[in-house]
Amino acid sequence: MENTYGDPNLKPEKGYVWTFGGNTKLNDKTDISASVFYSDIKDAIDWVWDGGTTTQAININKEKRRGLELSLNHDFDDNLSAYASYTYVQVKQDKGYVFAKDLTTKPNIYRAGLKYKNADWLFTLNANAVTGQSEKQFVDSSYFTLDLGAQYKINDNAKLFINGYNLTNARYAEFGGLYKNGEAKYPMAGRSFIIGAEYTF
Repeated sequence: MENTYGDPNLKPEKGYVWTFGGNTKLNDKTDISASVFYSDIKDAIDWVWDGGTTTQAININKEKRRGLELSLNHDFDDNLSAYASYTYVQVKQDKGYVFAKDLTTKPNIYRAGLKYKNADWLFTLNANAVTGQSEKQFVDSSYFTLDLGAQYKINDNAKLFINGYNLTNARYAEFGGLYKNGEAKYPMAGRSFIIGAEYTF
């Protein structure tokens, strides 16, 4: 069991964030957007792990974060639409010596999906991929997941749904961290399904 501790003497983070971006419509059915960001934070809050079962919040001298985001949305018709995006992030931290990369950061994130909707049905397909992860902090350097959902509208108040998550049964974690035996500290669930119904009063 892991224990997590705060610190009543933590200092608040101070710094600035710059974001520049824009979006435009290529035509009536397609729009794109792009942005770049940069931050410089003093007394950034981080978590330190003692290698056993304890993590604690600490202040580090400085943290610099930079990256970019690109996205595209397209409507094929009134029912079918798609999206795709790419995010790049690099984080460097100064913990008292020199700036070094934060290896718990996911550097390259890719997302894409399809959605079909009519009066009664809603179908969604979402793909997510990550590359460039540090194998010192993650089990694998990359992974790919696929989620699928279907929803049927019975009437204005009731609907049935089934969702499948991580259909590729990928080994992945949203947060970096490995135990001494190489297992992920924060593993996400494998392939799973949820079947249900919703009724609104």
